[in-house]
Amino acid sequence: MAKTKDVYIEPMTRIEGHMGVHAQADLDGKKYTEAHCYATMFRGLEDILRGREPADAIWLAQRSCGVCPTPHATASVLAVEMAYEAPPPPMGIALRNLAHMAEESYDGALSCGILEGPDYSEAVSSKMNPELVAKANNTPAPNADVHGYATIGDILRAMNPVTGSFWLKCLGAAKNGMDIASMLCAKHPHQNNFVPGGIARTITVTDIEAAYILFGKQVAFTKELVPIMDDVINFYAESDCCRVGDLPMDFLSWGVYDDPFSYDAKYANMSKWGEKRLLPPGVVLGGKLVTSDLIEMQVGVQETVTHSYYEDSPRAEIAKDPLGNPLTKDHPWNESNKPAAGPDKNWTGKYTWAKTPRWLDWKKRVDGKTHVLTANPIARMYVAAISQKTPESTGSSIKFTLPAGTVAGFRVPGEVTMEWKLPRLNNSLERIRARAYFHAYSCFLAYKTLAIALAELKKGNTKVWNSYKRPKNGIGVGLVEGMRGGVGHWVVMRDGKTHRYQIITPTAWNVSPRDAEGRPGPYEAAIIGSTITEPISGELNGIDVVRTIRSFDPCLGCTVQVFSPDEKLLANCELDHMHAEDIFHTQDHVEGKTHNHEHSH
Repeated sequence: MAKTKDVYIEPMTRIEGHMGVHAQADLDGKKYTEAHCYATMFRGLEDILRGREPADAIWLAQRSCGVCPTPHATASVLAVEMAYEAPPPPMGIALRNLAHMAEESYDGALSCGILEGPDYSEAVSSKMNPELVAKANNTPAPNADVHGYATIGDILRAMNPVTGSFWLKCLGAAKNGMDIASMLCAKHPHQNNFVPGGIARTITVTDIEAAYILFGKQVAFTKELVPIMDDVINFYAESDCCRVGDLPMDFLSWGVYDDPFSYDAKYANMSKWGEKRLLPPGVVLGGKLVTSDLIEMQVGVQETVTHSYYEDSPRAEIAKDPLGNPLTKDHPWNESNKPAAGPDKNWTGKYTWAKTPRWLDWKKRVDGKTHVLTANPIARMYVAAISQKTPESTGSSIKFTLPAGTVAGFRVPGEVTMEWKLPRLNNSLERIRARAYFHAYSCFLAYKTLAIALAELKKGNTKVWNSYKRPKNGIGVGLVEGMRGGVGHWVVMRDGKTHRYQIITPTAWNVSPRDAEGRPGPYEAAIIGSTITEPISGELNGIDVVRTIRSFDPCLGCTVQVFSPDEKLLANCELDHMHAEDIFHTQDHVEGKTHNHEHSH
C-alpha cells in the first residue's frame, strides 16, 4: 500500500498570489503523482473594456499587472492599430521596442534574483536541502573570476533575501530597468504614451545618449547575472533537483521586438513582418519547429472552459479570419466571459477561474489535434535558436557579444560573448537559466535598436506617429512576449466601440487546468512526476512544488481579476505583485498555508 500525502499551498506567494496548489506525494517513491493548480479570483478585465473606445484598452489592459504592464501595452496597441489601420513610422516602432526591452531588463533581474533565486539561497536550502549547502561550501564556483564569489556556498549566501549582496544587486538592476522605462514612457508601471500609429514622445540625441548610458548599467549587471545563474544552476543540476519540474519540449513563442522597417500593422502581412522580428515566432512540438507563421499560429489558438468557472461559448460568431482561414467557437475572437461560479477543489468538475488555452494544429503539420504548449523564456530562446532567422541563431544556440563598458560597482568592463544552448531538459532549473540569458539577449538587442534609432535620427527621420482615420468596424490581434512568455490581445470593433476583447497571458497558458481530454496544463504536468528532494520525515513542506511553480514566474494578476458576490466586476489596479510580506518573509522556506494530510491507499 503506497503511503501518500496531500499538500495544499494556498496562497502561493512571492508571486501575485491569487493561486493555490494541490499536490499528492508518493512518500515511498519520493515523487509527486498528482497536482491541481487553481486561480481563486474571476478575470473580468475584458468585460470592463467592452463598449469602450478600443484605444482605451492600451491603458486599461496594462492594469492586468504592475510587474509586466509594457507587454500588455504593446500587445494592445498592436491589436488596436491593426483594427484602426494605423501603422507607425520606424522611429515610433524603435522607441516602443526600447521601452519593451527596458521592462524585460527590469523584469529579468526581478525574476531571477528576487522572486525565484531565494528558493535556492542558503536561507531556504539549509532547511530543505542541508546536504547540498554543505557540499556548496566546499565547491569552487567555476565563474569566480567573473562574479567574485569563491564558492557556490558564497553565491547561495549572496542570494539570501534582503541581506544577500546578489539579492540587493538584483533589486538595484530592477530599479534601473524601471528608470529606463520611465524615461521612455513618462512613468512605470503603467506607461502612458503608446498610441495607435506610434508613440507620444519626441526624440533627441540627448535621449538616445541617456538610454545608452542606462542600458549600459544593465549590460554590466547581466555580465555577472548570467555567470552566477550558470554556476548555481549547474551545481543544483548535479543533484536530484534536475528531476524537478520537467516537461516535454512543446513550446509557443509569439516572437517580440518588431523590425521598424517591416511592421505595417496589416493582418494580411503579419506572417511576413512576424518573421522579421528580432526574436521570431514559432510553435515547437517534440523539440522540432512546426511553424513560424504568425497567422497560422494565431488561428490555431483555442481557449476552453471544461474545468473553469465559465459558461462555454455557444458558437463561432466570426467563422473566418480576414484572410478566410477557419475559426472555431473557442478562438479568442469568438470567446466570451460568462462566469459560472461553483464549489472549490472539485477536481473532476470545475475548479479554477483560469481558462485552458491550447493550440490547434489546424494545418495538420503534425496530427491536426490540439496541443498543450508552454510559454516562457525557454520557448522564445528555443524558437529563436532553431529557426535560424536571426544573425545570433546557430541552429542549436543563441550566440551574441555584449559590448565593452566600464560601470562603477560592476566587475567586467570588456566585451563578453554569451551562448545559450538548447537545454537537454525543460525543468525548473533550465527555466531560470533561460530567463537570465534572455535578460542578457534583450540588453544586446537594445544596443542594436539604439543604433537604429540613432541612424534614423541622423537622417532626420524623427517622426514618431502617423495620423489615421479610424474605420467604423475592424478586427485586430497583438502578439508579443513578456518575460513570462507569450502575451496575446484580440479585439473586435463594431460601430467604433469594442464589441469583444480577449487577453491570453503566458500564465494563462501555463496555469491552465485539465482540458476536455484530461490533459493537465504545464504547471500541473510539471509537478506530476517530480522528484521530492526534501526530507520526507515529518511534515512535507512542498519546496519542490513551489520551486516548480515559481520557475515559471506566475503572474495571476494577469490571469484573474476580481469577482464580487453582488456580480459587480472590478478591475485589478494593483501596482505591484511583489508585496512587502512576500519579500521580507522569504526567510521562511515556504510561505502561505501548507496543509498536509497523510493516508494510505
